[in-house]
Amino acid sequence: MNETGKKNIDVRELLVILVVGLIASVVFLEWFDIKTGYRLAFFISLPVVLFAVAKGFRHGALAAVIGAAIYGTKLLYGQLFQSGLGESLLRNELINITVIVGSGFVVGLVMEFLHFRRSEPFREEATIVETFVPDEETGLYNFKSFRWMLRGEMRRVKRYNTPLSLIFLKIVNLDSFQKRYDYQQEIMLFREIGQLFRGMLREADYVGKYSDNEIGVVLPETGIAGVNVVCARLEERIADLRVHVKKKWDEINLEFEYSRANYPKDAGNLEELIDVVDSRYQQLK
Repeated sequence: MNETGKKNIDVRELLVILVVGLIASVVFLEWFDIKTGYRLAFFISLPVVLFAVAKGFRHGALAAVIGAAIYGTKLLYGQLFQSGLGESLLRNELINITVIVGSGFVVGLVMEFLHFRRSEPFREEATIVETFVPDEETGLYNFKSFRWMLRGEMRRVKRYNTPLSLIFLKIVNLDSFQKRYDYQQEIMLFREIGQLFRGMLREADYVGKYSDNEIGVVLPETGIAGVNVVCARLEERIADLRVHVKKKWDEINLEFEYSRANYPKDAGNLEELIDVVDSRYQQLK
């Protein structure tokens, strides 16, 4: 994703839009026999409209500003170096510039509005989330997909005014484990932890790596009581995990800490929620 949902445009798209717009402009100019005084405005405004239709407000507005600058430069050149325009003709030229600007700003806004009305809230985010799948080796979402889904989930719960809870599990001495065992063993360790969480969570919850030694659990539509229940289960089952881990990697005594936070009780946005989680770590005995 791209994460911010921005409507990017590459050089190839730029050239296609320009070429199609200019060709269509020429066809319309000849077909409808546009008057000479309006030919340049029409020639510029149609590509601008295509920008707005294809990419929405931001690119349509930018194209409109560029088109207006081109037309304004032509107008200024005529005023300075050629015979000055009369008041009536000057008024028409200013109308032409207004048409160019409006073709980008107005059409762009209309297209943004129609796109919003056609789409269900966060439909795009939901579609992209479906393309993310947990890593086959660990059963956990990777850093990028987990953080992206966490941001999307926060936008959703804020929109619908529902709670969200977050749990982090930290492997305090993971660096010691990494020095003693290879990467494949580390994957196996995270697989064990992933299985622990998946056995105690709902289908709607998801688990992923938030950082190198932190595993995050997102609990949508879960209040304080719900997250406390999950943490109680975690405290009960971590002992079994320790025994299992000790059998496989007996040279390292892994230490775990965990933390929890809830929106909206503990924080009003995602950044504050993460800060609360970071400040509440406590050791898992």
